[in-house]
Amino acid sequence: MTSAQLQAFVTVAQAKSFTTAALLLGISQSAVSHAIKSAEKELGVSLFMRGKAEIVPTEFGEKILAKAHSVLGLFESIKQTANETKNMQQGILKIGSFGPSFSTRLLPTILREYQRIHPNIKVYVEEGEDHLVKEWIANRKVDLGCIIMPEQELDHIYLTTDKLAVVVSEEHPLAAKSAVELQDLCQFPFILTEGTTGKMVLELFKRSSFFPNIQYNNIQIMSMLSMVSSGVGVSVTAELSIPIGNQGKVGSYVVKPLIPIVKREISLAVQNIHHLSPAAQAFVKVAKKLQRAGKLKHLET
Repeated sequence: MTSAQLQAFVTVAQAKSFTTAALLLGISQSAVSHAIKSAEKELGVSLFMRGKAEIVPTEFGEKILAKAHSVLGLFESIKQTANETKNMQQGILKIGSFGPSFSTRLLPTILREYQRIHPNIKVYVEEGEDHLVKEWIANRKVDLGCIIMPEQELDHIYLTTDKLAVVVSEEHPLAAKSAVELQDLCQFPFILTEGTTGKMVLELFKRSSFFPNIQYNNIQIMSMLSMVSSGVGVSVTAELSIPIGNQGKVGSYVVKPLIPIVKREISLAVQNIHHLSPAAQAFVKVAKKLQRAGKLKHLET
């Protein structure tokens, strides 16, 4: 299979549509169909099941999808190395993010400096839960990603330390406390957020033998903050996932320290620190520089 055929296969698998894949690739739909048919003829097997509302990979297609991502990642690395040799500052960087803690608080700081130095590198960011980001990195779907430690299989670069905090409305009885203990939260309707943070909170309650009154489950962070502001419940989330500038306003929410203190370490992860594309190497270099300078130390204690 050629790189063009691999790219067409991966894009169709992600978009689940030949039409959308053509738009994403900037080519005609017939060109996408031809690339897929040529690859299927060469391999002697079908890559997609047709005749459905969505185009989905066959069992064989699913098996080779991760390998296709990996090969395309290597192709891009080779092209970027060639560009670097020719003293060109072009390329593509794909970043995986586990959620708001990185996407809204850490990533903008790193990207601002990165794009100042490398304005011609195109950056793509994809969000997913922590375990998905780790899979994307391992399969080379992304060049690097932000994850929550610990992690044993991937190389990683420390960024900062986050911690869990209590979020209540400004008019809530707990808002008067300097810090909120876990058992205090059990007296009120509890809003459990989605993803890794929600799982951490559940595990924390489980270890402490306290039982929260969970009335709202698997809620996105912005929805949770709106619900808390309206006074319908209380919540616990990571401090770095909370937007800056909304606290202390009438009818909004306040953030209080949680007792006991629960920290989590946030790092950049890569498949192999020695086999990064030039664009990814440059991103890691900028992140390390900002970390050493304390620019990512928003809430670290």
